[in-house]
Amino acid sequence: MFEISPAHSPVAGGSKRPSRPNARIKPEFAVTHYAECGGIGMGRLSDGSAFLTQRGLAKLCGVQNAHIGTISRDWLTTKPRILAIKARLLESGPAHRELTWMGHRLFAYDAETCRAVLDYYALDAGDHIQAEAQTHRLRFLREDLAEFIRNQFVLPEKTKPAPLRFTPLLRAQPESLQVADAVIVYVCGLLALSAWLADSYIEGLKQRALNAPWNRLGLHLPLKAILEIQAEALGRINGTFTVK
Repeated sequence: MFEISPAHSPVAGGSKRPSRPNARIKPEFAVTHYAECGGIGMGRLSDGSAFLTQRGLAKLCGVQNAHIGTISRDWLTTKPRILAIKARLLESGPAHRELTWMGHRLFAYDAETCRAVLDYYALDAGDHIQAEAQTHRLRFLREDLAEFIRNQFVLPEKTKPAPLRFTPLLRAQPESLQVADAVIVYVCGLLALSAWLADSYIEGLKQRALNAPWNRLGLHLPLKAILEIQAEALGRINGTFTVK
């Protein structure tokens, strides 16, 4: 008889789900910020560390991109250039990390490795010492390279707007001359209105007297004389006034 192996027994081994070989593994590091400052590619990783790209490090050192690529290729060898760079590092890790940003591949060099490579091209490269590397080395002696990179991605603090303050408007007090002018204009207006009303009243009386039936009996002469006396009195106030 055939004997079933315990490893293949459905009772002993139980039901096991097969592992999914296509399951995506979350990367240990990811690029969270990236920019080019002065043509030097730089950014920050998910752990907060700063990095330069391969082309950015090459420009910082004043060499071609291929030279930095050669250093990464020979990183595990014992060539003098690699040993001189590693001697400046406290811990010898990988030369770079291969990451992606916006669908593009980039090689991220941490700040310590960048500083070691920069010192090499500024001091230890012999006939290949670069003036750009010496200039940038002196610059980053005064300012930490990693801090410089991180500061490129620090957002300015949002300033709170000042609270609104309502200031009551000061009403201008009228000057004494303006008040006097207003009174004069008001009085003159009343006088002109009174003269116009009196003129209209006398003109109405005149027309009624001339059109009255009893005026045909000869009473028009005394009435005209009365009207002339009244018109003369009003003329002294309102200027020239005549009764025809």
